[in-house]
Amino acid sequence: MEIFYIAAAFIIIIALKSLSSVLVYIILSVFITILLAPVFKFFDEKGLPAVLAFFITLAGFVVVFSGVFYIVENSVKEFVSNISFYEAKLNSVVNDANSFLKKYDLKLDLSYFQSMDFVSVLKGFIGKAGTVISGFLVVVIGVSFLLFESKDFGKKLDLITKNPDYFKAFFESVQKYFIIKTFTSFLTGLLIGITLYAFGVPYAFLFGFISFLFNYIPVVGSIIASIPGILIALVTFGFETALYVSVFYLVINIFVSNILEPKVMGEGLNLSPAVVFFSLIFWGWLFGMVGMFLAAPLTMTLKLAFENSEKTEWISVLLSNYKER
Repeated sequence: MEIFYIAAAFIIIIALKSLSSVLVYIILSVFITILLAPVFKFFDEKGLPAVLAFFITLAGFVVVFSGVFYIVENSVKEFVSNISFYEAKLNSVVNDANSFLKKYDLKLDLSYFQSMDFVSVLKGFIGKAGTVISGFLVVVIGVSFLLFESKDFGKKLDLITKNPDYFKAFFESVQKYFIIKTFTSFLTGLLIGITLYAFGVPYAFLFGFISFLFNYIPVVGSIIASIPGILIALVTFGFETALYVSVFYLVINIFVSNILEPKVMGEGLNLSPAVVFFSLIFWGWLFGMVGMFLAAPLTMTLKLAFENSEKTEWISVLLSNYKER
């Protein structure tokens, strides 16, 4: 019988992979709705008509996203216009480093990175802006339908399941994760942006936003987000400033991710660190960049689903962080 379960799992994974281009919109719509639901509930409980509360919540989300997208896009365009200057500065830094290392018969080989056409990559990013906007419109439409029906979701659960409290607890767990993760990601991006601005590093807002965004990616997100800011500090002001910036990146990420976030989140995901890392690879392969950003909550969703059945509870135990149990 086990072989049939394994075969069914592989068939489901293949089906999800083939439908990933469509499913990413559904997944994004669901998780954004989970994030916006408390805002909608807040306005609704204040006595506003449901329709008005809905439009205020949705309009606020669209305005914030559009404003951030506009600022980031302009920052990227400005960076592209100055990319040749930073490439020349990077080559100069590499040559100086090689001159120093030559005394010890060593060499810093960055030929792979120097051969990369960063201009084409960034221009391609800007060229995809239209695709991002059209995809965003699809997500907004999906969110609008899900958000408007969110008040009746609990009633539907009462009708279709004998254990609605379990699903409500699951919904609250995912919601709690997203709210806290958004807050800590915003705090990380804000502190990074202020730090870079204080050091006079160009495009501080852009790199702060990158830190905010990549903080959603577990394990490697904060590391990836620190690279561009440190490199720009290096080529603009030299090694000493880059070292200070690196220290601030490290301190901010340790404080927010390893001290503040666990205290606020409590048990949090209750996922094994190894499971979080490999889930990043799996969901990234399955749903691309969206899967990497949502790897932790997607894995938590699976864990809670396995936990609800006696036959699959053992899988939930394997996925959990045993020390927290």
